[in-house]
Amino acid sequence: MEQNHYLKIKRSIDIICSLVGLILLSPVYLIICIAIKITSPGSVLFKQKRVGLHKKYFNILKFRTMRIDTPKDMPTHLLSNPDQYITKIGKFLRKTSLDELPQIINILKGDMSIIGPRPALWNQYDLLAERDKYGANDVTPGLTGWAQVHGRDELEIEVKAKLDGFYVKHMSFRMDAICFVRTIFSVLKSEGVVEGGTGEIGKNSEDADSANEKKKILVVCQYYKPEPFRISDICEEMVRRGHEVQVVTGYPNYPEGILYNGYGKGKKIDEVINGVKVHRCYTIPRQTGAVKRMFNYYSYVISSVKYVLSKKCKTSDGKSFDVVFCNQLSPVMMAHAAIVYKKKYKVPVIMYCLDLWPESLIAGGVKRESILYTYYHYVSKRIYKKMDEILITSRMFSTYLQQEFDIEKEKIAYLPQYAEGIFEKVPKKQESGTFDFMFAGNIGAAQSVETIIKAASLLKNEPVKIHVIGSGTELEKLQKISENEDNVVFYGRRPLEEMPSFYEKADAMLITLQADPILSMTLPGKVQSYMAVGKPIIGAIDGETKKVIEDAKCGYCGKAEDAEILAENIRRFIKNPDKNMMGENARIYYEKHFEQEKFMDKFEAYLFLEDSNI
Repeated sequence: MEQNHYLKIKRSIDIICSLVGLILLSPVYLIICIAIKITSPGSVLFKQKRVGLHKKYFNILKFRTMRIDTPKDMPTHLLSNPDQYITKIGKFLRKTSLDELPQIINILKGDMSIIGPRPALWNQYDLLAERDKYGANDVTPGLTGWAQVHGRDELEIEVKAKLDGFYVKHMSFRMDAICFVRTIFSVLKSEGVVEGGTGEIGKNSEDADSANEKKKILVVCQYYKPEPFRISDICEEMVRRGHEVQVVTGYPNYPEGILYNGYGKGKKIDEVINGVKVHRCYTIPRQTGAVKRMFNYYSYVISSVKYVLSKKCKTSDGKSFDVVFCNQLSPVMMAHAAIVYKKKYKVPVIMYCLDLWPESLIAGGVKRESILYTYYHYVSKRIYKKMDEILITSRMFSTYLQQEFDIEKEKIAYLPQYAEGIFEKVPKKQESGTFDFMFAGNIGAAQSVETIIKAASLLKNEPVKIHVIGSGTELEKLQKISENEDNVVFYGRRPLEEMPSFYEKADAMLITLQADPILSMTLPGKVQSYMAVGKPIIGAIDGETKKVIEDAKCGYCGKAEDAEILAENIRRFIKNPDKNMMGENARIYYEKHFEQEKFMDKFEAYLFLEDSNI
């Protein structure tokens, strides 16, 4: 049934149901009116200016639940202490949602529909702006809707708007019926009602358990624990929240291309790690060079496709998974297994895009005019187009995906990375007479750590020491270059749990990337770790990361690959009497934008955005 045709039927359903509702509920109306009148002074009904179809205003009707001295047009979540304004009977009405009953009159008048996005307050500009992205302001608002059955007050604004957009896109009789039934169960359980709060989903285990039905999630990713990637944390947290999670991954060998102890053919092929069932597919270890690296990539592609098609790939109850999540760090080809599973079982696939392909090949030395790049441009477009949802770590990725591959804007959502739980704010470094600057992470061509080594050479006569922690394809080369540099120390790759103790000894952290227009779109995960521990950041990097550093006011940032500017910014930092404030700013920015719990809440909500059964 086409949406335009359904809209006419939908209005007829609204009129009939609202008339019947008014008649059947009239005794309830009477009881509530009497209860309100005898427990607090003021009118029985409460009128409030709301935003309707095409952002036209109307007065929504509710049973009054708050004192008459409550600040007017103030959303409940913005009140410092909302409980002080809510009446005794009002608390009951809000918990049971009985305060919404007068909106049946709004439905009868045509201001509202039974099902639709909840009407925003006239001054909720942030919500309205987000809804504009998805056309959610161009449908009649509802008494209940898709967002209301997935968290209500608990949802953050951007998640709520995206859920509203999903409703608009899939609006149908079936969709409305699902919303209506789920609303009944949600109201009976009082789910999603958070007085004085918004975006609170998942703040404690009880909320997390009741917020959504549980999902069976199949995770496709080439890298997993014991390799040091955040996907392990994500999977374990989803298990903690009650979801079933199974991971299809490769043999752990990142980044050196050496198999981790205890792993390999016939060893730990299947294991359970903190509640997550992990299956390891045959993978040729990583090697230097684009062609050799392809053997690593495609060995996983072939073996993972074979596994997801096998009878072994099934949930605990023997059924298919509800959703496939593809953690696309690199390469994009790893998503083949997810696409194959989607085709066979008709389930949605959500991709978390941390690296852009085929642009990541450029960092590895592949030319854009080459046959290899052209081929993988075709492959990448095909894969990205087959995703139902693409979560991105940098806002700049959205423009690239839309322009390069014609990906619908509605399919893309911003979900920046977080720092692992061990990265809490560390004590500021004690004065030692030497200023210590630290780089931590993968040491490949893309990271341009050579820029740091060149800057160190320019600073050799100053009280500066550069500490480089990590490994990768460029490590040996950089060690040779810096043999005569007394102010550079290499530590190799260190266990994740040791990193906070290293960070504690640094005055500031360093970040660099190659000067490439596509690489500049990325926001490396180390940025979040640096900010989480409350350290200033000095960068030689363009694009998204530079913008974040500047917005956070947590350091200095110059052009990518410019060692002279990097050295000069290090000197500026040393002379700055307010350098400690930069570290404080970093931590504040992290808590506001990148905090781990917020990430997990958003991620969990995105798992519910697509439903193949609708």
